[in-house]
Amino acid sequence: MAPEPSQPEVTSDDVAGLLRQGWAHYGAGEYEPAIVQFEQARRLAPEDPEPAFGLGLSHKVAGRQAPAIAAFREAAAHAEHLKDRTRATMLRRLALGHVNHLERGEWDLEREVWGRA
Repeated sequence: MAPEPSQPEVTSDDVAGLLRQGWAHYGAGEYEPAIVQFEQARRLAPEDPEPAFGLGLSHKVAGRQAPAIAAFREAAAHAEHLKDRTRATMLRRLALGHVNHLERGEWDLEREVWGRA
């Protein structure tokens, strides 16, 4: 059996590394370690929507509705400041869709997509 590839060491101030580890934990179904990584990344890059979005997803699948909603709302607000307008729009819609799903049980993005309630 071949040895597993070693993971590069991530320092506590490496936002990109923390995000990679957070997504790796999330993808493996390890939500508590993912939350820790996304929290660290969020503290280092508070205006970046990605750590907040990952945190929202991790809290959502861990069954923590209130922190998930707060994190998704934060991600949506920070997405507004992204230079890539397509990425900003998509991330904002995804984040708000999760909020709607958690609060009302449906994605209901009509207002976000079509500008009407």
